[in-house]
Amino acid sequence: MSSMAQLSIFVLAAVSTFAGGAVAATPGFVEDFTTNTGGFASGQSTVTRVTSGGVGGAGDPFLEVSTATPVFLGAFSQAPDLNGNLPADGVTGYSFWLRDTGADENLEIHVGVGIQNVNFWQSLQGFAPPTGSWQQFSVDLTQPSQWVRIIGSGTFAAAVAGSTNLLFRHDFFPYMQQPDPIAAGFGLDRIQVLPVPAELPAVSGSGRVALALLLVTIAAVAARGFRGARSAG
Repeated sequence: MSSMAQLSIFVLAAVSTFAGGAVAATPGFVEDFTTNTGGFASGQSTVTRVTSGGVGGAGDPFLEVSTATPVFLGAFSQAPDLNGNLPADGVTGYSFWLRDTGADENLEIHVGVGIQNVNFWQSLQGFAPPTGSWQQFSVDLTQPSQWVRIIGSGTFAAAVAGSTNLLFRHDFFPYMQQPDPIAAGFGLDRIQVLPVPAELPAVSGSGRVALALLLVTIAAVAARGFRGARSAG
């Protein structure tokens, strides 16, 4: 590949980085339910975006997943910011905050990832949300031994490489496709895709445009120098 072609690729990549948005699970992305439910839905539970009382306190929204009668308690999201080819996207896990929103019901919340109805896995570790307060937890996608397949067939590596659903649900051992029914509720907030990247200086929209133009200008100057060097040779 010529130096000129390499330079063009660099410029296009840089412009895309500053002007584009996330199209797959992105390390550092946070779903804090500021404007919507983050794509979470459920077949049997009620999913509600509560406008206050999240991790940040008054005025901070969170997601409540609840059941009025003993049925399956849980919710899943197919949002592209939380799913995809997770290893290829650089995703190593998720952190999240939980809270028991009703009476103390001895909840055990597990995380599920994978391909819906084909190859789906659940974390072996269950998390007990405290009553009346928030607590942060996390799961590690780099340790297959910490997960168990509950639907379909296939490896854990294949499941996370094609993940379509991120699930949070109550369940007791033994872990299988149908979880234990319960009448209860839990709060979910600040789901973060791990790892958290190093913080970079904030750049406004106009700043990104200016930077992109600067990169193009630098590329043009370099291209003229390249052509001049070739002519002189």
